Amino acid sequence: MMNRLREWGVPVGFILLWAVAAAFTLRALIGMEWTLQATQIPPQSTQITDRPVAAQVHHTGPAS
Repeated sequence: MMNRLREWGVPVGFILLWAVAAAFTLRALIGMEWTLQATQIPPQSTQITDRPVAAQVHHTGPAS
C-alpha cells in the first residue's frame, strides 16, 4: 500500500496542482476581460465634436 502511494502520490498531486493553477489563471483572465470592457470608452464618443460652421472670411488688406 505504501509503495502505491509513493508511485501515484506525486503525479496525482502535480496533476491536481496543475488543474487548480489552470482554473485560477482562466478565472483571472476572464475577470480582466470583463473589467477592460466595463472601463473602455467607446471609440465613437471621442470623435463627435460640435463645431460651428466657419463664417465667411472678409479680407481687410488692399485689393490688388
